[in-house]
Amino acid sequence: MDKAIARTRLLFVEDHLDSLEAFSIILGEKYAVFGYASGVEALQAIDAAKPDVLVLDIGMRPVDGVQCLEAIRARPGYHDIPAVALTGFARDVERQSFLDSGFQAVLVKPILDHGELIAVIDGLVSSRALAASRTPTHPRLSRALPTPLSAAADLDGLAAMTDSGAGESHKADGQGSA
Repeated sequence: MDKAIARTRLLFVEDHLDSLEAFSIILGEKYAVFGYASGVEALQAIDAAKPDVLVLDIGMRPVDGVQCLEAIRARPGYHDIPAVALTGFARDVERQSFLDSGFQAVLVKPILDHGELIAVIDGLVSSRALAASRTPTHPRLSRALPTPLSAAADLDGLAAMTDSGAGESHKADGQGSA
């Protein structure tokens, strides 16, 4: 198989041109990188780039990384594309808000360890491939089988319900707590 065809397609959006150029070179050794200096440029080129993974700077104007992700995921075929947030905001509450906004990973700039970024991207690609391999092929089944991460989240949710006293008996009679 031609190596260029099998390369992961990466949409990289960074408004600092020096960083955009440097990361395009570094990441270009492993991935097919489509680099853009703004969210607006990325949104205009998304269908031509057809990325497998997004790496988005958060602090851009006029469209920031969160808005860019929302706009990309609203397009057909991109609703579940994995995304990495690059940000200078390092507090836990900020990082959690980016995860809550739909990013699968958050890396704080400056990124001094390029291997960490590559490992995160590779992990997202592997997770997506695993999820795709678990998609049922039976024509009447329309949803993917649970991935290990979603199964763990389901178990965490059940444990939280049990810990809070909202057991199954409360759910059955509709008398659960608010």
